[in-house]
Amino acid sequence: MRLQLAIDHGKEHEILAVVEKVASEVDIVEIGFPMVVTYGLGLVKKIREMVPAKPICVDVKVYHGGTGVASRCFDAGANIVSVLSVAPDPVIKKLVEKAKIYDGEILCDMSAPARMVARRTAEVDELGVDYVMVPTGFTPDYDYDIDKPRLWSFHPKVKPLDLAGVVQRNIRHAKLALSTGINETNIRQVIGMKPELIVVGRAILDQPDNDARAAAAAHLRRFLPYEG
Repeated sequence: MRLQLAIDHGKEHEILAVVEKVASEVDIVEIGFPMVVTYGLGLVKKIREMVPAKPICVDVKVYHGGTGVASRCFDAGANIVSVLSVAPDPVIKKLVEKAKIYDGEILCDMSAPARMVARRTAEVDELGVDYVMVPTGFTPDYDYDIDKPRLWSFHPKVKPLDLAGVVQRNIRHAKLALSTGINETNIRQVIGMKPELIVVGRAILDQPDNDARAAAAAHLRRFLPYEG
């Protein structure tokens, strides 16, 4: 079980300062999609130089024809590259093959509608992705309806970790990754799902300074079960 810091906002010099201070307190540094769009893979290269031994996830959310993108990410220093679950099967399969060449890994971001999560999880698992990531449901952005009509057309809301349970029941080879809204108030629930990756952003980054961010990361990491 590993703690992954997701960096989705900030100016480049601020991001580099955060990584320099906080990287030792997390297991993986994730460069979020907004930061890849803003600063490109040059930012990944700079972070790789700063923390040569630290795993880096580059959240490029590949959808179409992404083997070239994946190669560039791995060349820049990425260890993990993300793909959307709604990407065509041949694209995901090629990304898995490309990752093997680099001794890297593929994280599949579960972007399917709620009613399709079970089936799509089983499909991407069979395609060979290393992780299936699903939002926890702890934030309002993910408080959506399950698209399956019930009695009187009632649509039950997705509760926190509902989708995580669906993914967990439908993976055979891949590992579970959980993200979105995770903090010290709910991390015990998250750990109970036994994910491989726990992705945290604002609970660390919204602290007032980098010393406080490092302390917040260390605090969250202490919740993780000892695996020594």
